[in-house]
Amino acid sequence: MRKKSREISVFSISAIDLFACAMGAFVVISLILLQNKSKKEEQSPINPNAPLEQRVQDLQVALAKAKAKANQLQKEADAAESALEAQQAESARNRQLAFLGIVTECKSFVILLDMSGSMRQYEHLARKTLSELIGQMNDQYHCQIIGYQGDQANQAFTTQWQQDGKLASMSPSNVTSALAFGDSLLGNFGGSTPTFHALKTALNYNAEAIFIMTDGEPTDVDDWKSIVHQITRLNNGSKKIYSVAIGNYRAKPELVEFLEELARKNKGKFLGVSD
Repeated sequence: MRKKSREISVFSISAIDLFACAMGAFVVISLILLQNKSKKEEQSPINPNAPLEQRVQDLQVALAKAKAKANQLQKEADAAESALEAQQAESARNRQLAFLGIVTECKSFVILLDMSGSMRQYEHLARKTLSELIGQMNDQYHCQIIGYQGDQANQAFTTQWQQDGKLASMSPSNVTSALAFGDSLLGNFGGSTPTFHALKTALNYNAEAIFIMTDGEPTDVDDWKSIVHQITRLNNGSKKIYSVAIGNYRAKPELVEFLEELARKNKGKFLGVSD
């Protein structure tokens, strides 16, 4: 009896592979076409084959949805902008002025600059110190600058940047003006050092703090301890006093002691600036 052939036809296998590949390709292409059709329907809700009235209604609905979405996005943008402005305002309120190691949260100042004759040799230090203090202020700060000196009879007088009793907002233009005023003071050194008079003048301002820059002991009161006592009493804790010794202060222990005591008794700090 003749045995049946168990050989597999190569042609049969190839045909099956071909049909399987074709079917797979058909399925893949169908899925892609269906996905694209779905996207197009989402992107274009208007049926171009619909009657004109239906298309107009569909456009009106789509427009209303778009307006609602735009209004929602605008509300979210407004909320984000308000949050940013609040954060910026909070940051500005918490900003601290850092001046040569002195850090203060105060926002309003009277700056007293000693214009006595002995300060002439330290003009460059006075200019640098004043510029560093004023230069970092912005419109969150308010300031007055007062130069003080005494004549040959030790009669005290002052030169003021702003009108007497007034503080100026430190806008960019006022910062420039203040620096120019400081330069004008530095060219007019002469006379004595009426520090007590200058401090009493500064106490009349509605400011949070006073900066006093000097190179020498007061000449309008013999006992500097009396000045500290009287200024502290008049101040009554309302203003912080920051004292800055300019020049060769290490050779002037009484000046340092005076300025340190003045600052300590009035909740401020002492700083020495030298070459």
